[in-house]
This record gives sequence, C-alpha cells and structure tokens, in this order.
Amino acid sequence: MNIKFEYTFKSIEAQDIEASEKKYGFTLPNDYRQFLLLNNGGKTDRRRFDTKDENDNGMITSSIVLFCPLSDEVGFNLEKNYCVYNKEGKLIASKFLPIGIDPVENLICISVEGNDKGAIYHCDMAYIEEDGILEMDCIRLISRDFTEFIENLYIP
Repeated sequence: MNIKFEYTFKSIEAQDIEASEKKYGFTLPNDYRQFLLLNNGGKTDRRRFDTKDENDNGMITSSIVLFCPLSDEVGFNLEKNYCVYNKEGKLIASKFLPIGIDPVENLICISVEGNDKGAIYHCDMAYIEEDGILEMDCIRLISRDFTEFIENLYIP
C-alpha cells in the first residue's frame, strides 16, 4: 500500500488488534490489519474516492479526512466508533466497522463479516430512518477490499 501520511497516531502491536477483535467478536481483514500496524490511522495526502454504485442513485465522490486509529488518542477511534454506531446506537449493521469519516461526517466502513468481508463502504449518515437505522440505499460500495481502496484514492 503506497500512501503518504501528513500525520499518524502512536504505533500499535498485533496484540492490540487481537485484543480488540476478541473484545468485539470479529476478525479484521489482513490488508487492513497491516495498515493499522504500519500507520494506525491518520490523515493522508490522497483522500478523494468515488463509489461504485450499481443502483439508480448514481456515483458519489467524497474524501476521507481521517483514518481512525485503534488507539484512543482521539475521540473518533475504532473502538469508540464501533460502540457508538454499532453496539449501542445500532445505527449501522454490526458487520460494518467505521474506519474513517468524510468532510460532512459520513462514515467510511469496512465489512468485518459475510461474503463481502473486507469491502469498503460509504455510509451517508444524513439518511437515518425513523427507527434510527441507516437506510440500505445510503450504503454505497467504494471498493472490494482495503488495498483497492487505498490504491484508488486520489488528489482532486
């Protein structure tokens, strides 16, 4: 994964990832695990991405302004996000781990289970249904895996 960071967060070890996986009951895809071990989140030089929409709503172009760290250096971190958006708030399906955020606070998520494990999605948080759950039409595929996501990021 060839990407430059403007800044990153404190380094973590494989044991830190394994502890989080055990605590929350999922296993992270290998390419994303390697990313966390090398960078542990931060702000990149290339941020822009396009969704790969197969529906009538059309493609979205957005940016990832922050990759969330596993560490708790910032409030917007992987464990807190999973608790807020998945476990407690149940705003998005438990198979999605919020790994980043775009400029208008939409989530960039990685699937941690199922046939699409490892796929990256854009979750438009402006469309929470009355029952408090994000409409499925507002979850859009960005890439089939994390490596593809990183490789396709670009500078506008």
